[in-house]
Amino acid sequence: MANKLSIAFILFILSGMAYTVYGFWAVDENPDIITVERFNDEEPILLDNYIGEKKTILQFVAVPCECCSFSMPFIQQFAAEQDEIEVITIVFHGRRGEIQDKFENEYKATHLYGLDLDRSIANYYGANVSPTYVFFDEAGNNLGAYPYIILDAEELEQRYDDAYKKFNNEGEA
Repeated sequence: MANKLSIAFILFILSGMAYTVYGFWAVDENPDIITVERFNDEEPILLDNYIGEKKTILQFVAVPCECCSFSMPFIQQFAAEQDEIEVITIVFHGRRGEIQDKFENEYKATHLYGLDLDRSIANYYGANVSPTYVFFDEAGNNLGAYPYIILDAEELEQRYDDAYKKFNNEGEA
């Protein structure tokens, strides 16, 4: 019995590893990395309308993800209280119905959000964990990513400022 459980456990681990590898490397050769799908026939979000036009934060999340759920109130607060930085939440993992329910009913999201369930955008920006924040300056420069939980709006702004300063200091060297 213990032998069968060990074999089943090993097969479970191997199948999980295979799925992970497939998800990260089985990518379309010409992925659409600028169009973020929306719900209910809403116009898609075209990232080119934001990246290179104004400071932008892409927040990559999964549903369900407790850390991501924790961040939604302050993401919306941050997006509502300032207009210098655009925040766009991109869901790269989850079931469509569950995602829609979370964003429309639980989070009552008012900021920009959409879907990347084929992971083309997430893979392009190296968002392999949830949540991951990718920062851009107004010129469209990728300032880097922060693949960890952020606790509040002040920390989000500080992480953006740190990435901005680091990018500009490296650019002068």
